Amino acid sequence: MFDGTWKAVSGKLGTETIPLPDTTLMITGDTYEVTSPTGVDGGELHWGEAGEFQTVDLKGTSGAHAGNTIHALARVKGDLLQLCYAVDGSDRPRSFNARQGQAIVTVRYRRILVE
Repeated sequence: MFDGTWKAVSGKLGTETIPLPDTTLMITGDTYEVTSPTGVDGGELHWGEAGEFQTVDLKGTSGAHAGNTIHALARVKGDLLQLCYAVDGSDRPRSFNARQGQAIVTVRYRRILVE
């Protein structure tokens, strides 16, 4: 369900729209690679469950985020993938409904290639 190549189409920090560089996310099983104008990051995906949402930990192994782990929520609806995570090091978000002022980033990707 998550495998494929995804292009970022929108993003929010809390409730505010944020600009996104030309970013592509490639997921293959338990690995990921993010390509953006600032470089390439890669790592491991550790999948779990959280009710109606899928939990996933992105453990960076290369690039600017090597050594860091992002605790996220993920969901796929048709050709759209949403990832939601805290950027301040706090716990994994409990839902995709961030409030104004929260340090929660939600990025929406559109599938451009099925792996």
